[in-house]
Amino acid sequence: MLRIPQNFIHTRSTPFWNKETAPKPLFTHHNTKSGVYGRLSVIQGVVKYFGFPDAEATEPDMEVIIEAGTFGISPPQKWHRIELLTENTYFNIDFFADPQIQLEGAGLGEVVNTHKG
Repeated sequence: MLRIPQNFIHTRSTPFWNKETAPKPLFTHHNTKSGVYGRLSVIQGVVKYFGFPDAEATEPDMEVIIEAGTFGISPPQKWHRIELLTENTYFNIDFFADPQIQLEGAGLGEVVNTHKG
């Protein structure tokens, strides 16, 4: 199981989202920035995580089902997207950063990258 290094610092928690309120970039190709882990916690329903080997890949190299009461971890710079598998899915994401890096940006853009270039 992938683990977040113990020395990494919790930097941000998102609100709890459902299919209507979740930001659209989460459902498309994106990654966490260098030195940042994301931990997706499912409160209700089911989320499917698709991991990709790089920014241009269209076929996932991994798929993980995250059910209510569990979480999934996305490592730094791993390209991925999610899909909500149930109508009642309710989830949030916590971000943990290497204390040696300085994050730039605002809001979700501080920890998430959607640019492929």
